[in-house]
Amino acid sequence: MRTKFLFIAAILCIVINASAQKDEAEYKQRSQDIQSELWSNPAKEFAVKAIPSTMDSESAVIIATSFDVVNSAKMKMKFGALGFGSVQRVFYQTTFHERVKINDKAALEDYSTIEYQKKLDKSVSVALIKVYNKTTTYIGAKIIKPDGKEIVVNTDEEVLTKDETKNKAGKLAISDLQVGDILDYYIRIEQMQELNSDMQGPYTFFLGGEYPILYQSIKLQLDEKSGVEYITGNGAPAMKEMRDDDDNIILFSEQRNLPKIQSSLFTSSYRQYPYISIQYMFITKGADASTHFSKGEVKHGFLSDALLDQFQKILQSNAVPVNYSAYIKTANYFGGEKHLKDQSQDTLVKTLYNAWRLTTFCDFSTTNIDITNDNNYAQANSLICAISMSRMLRTLGIDHEIVLLCPRNSNKLKDVMNLGDFEAMIHLKNGKDYWLAFNDIVTQFNEIPARFQGEDALTFRPDMDAKNLEYNPMGKQKIPVASADKNTETENINVAFNSSNMQQLQIDRSTTLSGATRHYTQKELLMMEDMQADLATSVNEKKLTDRLADDKKQQKLVTEFSAAFAKEKTNQKSYFEDEIKEQYDQSAKDVSSYEVKDAGMFSSNFMYHTNFTMDNYVKKAGNNYIIEAGKLLGSVTKIEEKDRTRTLDVYMPYARTYTYNISLALPAGYKVKGLENFNKNVSNETGSLTSTATADAAAVHITIKQQFLKNFEVAASWPKLLELMDGLYDVSNQKLLFEKSN
Repeated sequence: MRTKFLFIAAILCIVINASAQKDEAEYKQRSQDIQSELWSNPAKEFAVKAIPSTMDSESAVIIATSFDVVNSAKMKMKFGALGFGSVQRVFYQTTFHERVKINDKAALEDYSTIEYQKKLDKSVSVALIKVYNKTTTYIGAKIIKPDGKEIVVNTDEEVLTKDETKNKAGKLAISDLQVGDILDYYIRIEQMQELNSDMQGPYTFFLGGEYPILYQSIKLQLDEKSGVEYITGNGAPAMKEMRDDDDNIILFSEQRNLPKIQSSLFTSSYRQYPYISIQYMFITKGADASTHFSKGEVKHGFLSDALLDQFQKILQSNAVPVNYSAYIKTANYFGGEKHLKDQSQDTLVKTLYNAWRLTTFCDFSTTNIDITNDNNYAQANSLICAISMSRMLRTLGIDHEIVLLCPRNSNKLKDVMNLGDFEAMIHLKNGKDYWLAFNDIVTQFNEIPARFQGEDALTFRPDMDAKNLEYNPMGKQKIPVASADKNTETENINVAFNSSNMQQLQIDRSTTLSGATRHYTQKELLMMEDMQADLATSVNEKKLTDRLADDKKQQKLVTEFSAAFAKEKTNQKSYFEDEIKEQYDQSAKDVSSYEVKDAGMFSSNFMYHTNFTMDNYVKKAGNNYIIEAGKLLGSVTKIEEKDRTRTLDVYMPYARTYTYNISLALPAGYKVKGLENFNKNVSNETGSLTSTATADAAAVHITIKQQFLKNFEVAASWPKLLELMDGLYDVSNQKLLFEKSN
């Protein structure tokens, strides 16, 4: 009997191995066919071997780049449980092809590897029917040497970074590529789906990039039953549209001699650079009603009207499931629903919002306990959360508006393509404006995320009659912008020479962050256990482990969560070490203490303290010491020459104020020289910089304050901003001489 099973197993292994070999042979053959198709008779733009001499100083030059899509559909006969029937197969073929001249080592590093998803099979079997959903990717690369010799890269030398039966990902090293070479490579993606058709895209093409482009083309050949829509942002030209003999849709765009993008510093790509975004879909019968375009239709331009209608219908339906957990916690906090009407609206909404933060960000899985620091960076879906909050506010009888907007680092309102391009907040007017943003765990009641500030928004106001679930459009409004004194960083830094080694500095640093400046560092340093406990306390609930301990059936979970929290606590020191390294652009030699003084979950300030030792700031010169005192404020970015001239407006992260109070202990028997190097005063319409240095018998005192007054400046103000940034960079490079007294 055992022999029989071994025989069957052997036969199965042979069959599986033979099938795998067949798949590999078919893949290689298809790969060769594609290579021949793309390289045997290339377009003239992809045969160019020389670039203009004026571009020799560029890091790289894109000689030609193209993006081609072919979409088609056909019927396939299949046998199922109910007999033979026809099923629709949709084919997508997408080809990215690029030819680039490599002029320096930075570009060489950029193009030294190609990563790709080689195979992804999402096919499923139901009864006797297999429904296909397969994606296969093919790549090719060749190097053209300066003497014209061509070297085809052996794609068999790829390294599979994922090697599963239905999921394979690869990385190909372009090992022979050198500065001065031309790299010609392509990525072909072929997908086949049955029964359904997914939206493809949106694909976004900026007309210009990190390197100058001599030729760029975008071409889509879509089945006549497809629907397609595209936008051209920031002055990009419309695509050419035509039909072939089979009535297929053909869209084409061709650009030549595109300069490289001037700068990415303080820019908003979707607001400032010309681009084309395209999405398309093969429209099946079932999809007609659920999409906002039709078979054979090409939409171009302003698409948001249809999306706003779609959003209004969602608001007025029960399509979005509403989570009332925050409402229940709020009612419990006030002693039951009957007491809610006795509360002021301000108190009620603030409590409801904190309950929302708790339920959204601290609802931990009991089957996969993960409370690591990575969870601190979770982002809420603002559209869904705004709808849920609106429903709860209607239940409470609190008038409000849903505010729909696009972040300042994404599409303009008129250029949205999908509902997902929008974000949402709640706006209340109760003698005073209040805002509810659905952002991250540390965003507070009445705090507007920096990426929303100053943007135009569309508003929808609900009918407060509980019987009528209606939302009426109320027009546009401008989102307020926080002033520079609301977003602050204050550093109180006390520095002393290490008593056993004067070339090391002992730094005692107290940091206070407010407004937008605190968000990243809070999430970097705070423990999820502590944030959950603070939020639970705010709505009069026990922290998680105490709440679980009340249930005798949950004792195992108490142990597991306690262990997970304790393990994460051991990682906190490394988070503080990382923060110090980010601030000073070097690691501390030793971090002797670290502490969060105020978590800032409900107050305006996040405060923490660190004590650490640093090397590399002191040099011995005979009996004297030279201290790079300017570097004690932290690493300051130098504005590179390529970024010093600009024609683009300036998208600053937010208006903000930085203050550094540095006290450097004066060792006995030493006097200080060079204080005058720290005296600087710059003030203009964009902000200010003041720096002063004094000394007494005990210490040197350096005070630096830099302020940027706005979150947006026109391009003409860039020289003024440079004065502030250059001034701080200059201060950060100043030194002090501690001279031994005679």
